[in-house]
Amino acid sequence: MQTALVLFFAGGALLLDFQREKIPNSFICLAWGTGVLVWFFQRTEGLGELLGGICLPILCLIPLFRFHMLGAGDIKLFSALGGIMGSSEIFKLMGCSFLTGAILSLGFLITCGNLKERIGYFLSYCCRWGRTGERQPYRKKGMEPENFHFTVPIFVGAMLYAGGLY
Repeated sequence: MQTALVLFFAGGALLLDFQREKIPNSFICLAWGTGVLVWFFQRTEGLGELLGGICLPILCLIPLFRFHMLGAGDIKLFSALGGIMGSSEIFKLMGCSFLTGAILSLGFLITCGNLKERIGYFLSYCCRWGRTGERQPYRKKGMEPENFHFTVPIFVGAMLYAGGLY
């Protein structure tokens, strides 16, 4: 049941992200509520495991949000999935998702032929932040090709979780 719910919410978020360019809060709240119900009726671990699964992704990923490198919806999705999976499993999903995202991004950049340009953009961004201390959005607005939907690697990570890889 837990695995099916993780796939359902990760897949639903993926579809919504592609359709609307965001994951609606109503969908995230449904996932959080489902996680609490699953925990209440099926899980034997303590409340700390549930709260850790919900809160730790937010605390760990907030720096990426502050620098506009990861969207709030992606962070809330990790939190909601953490409510279903628990704190020990959500860290595995996050690691798998970031690894998958890195591989997909690298493949995308190599295929499009702009790897050197994007590395230059990242280094320029870091240098500008180091000089000025100002946080400016890393991502460009709109449907730019470099604006990667992170729900893709989250869903791939969820599929690997469902397949028993970790």
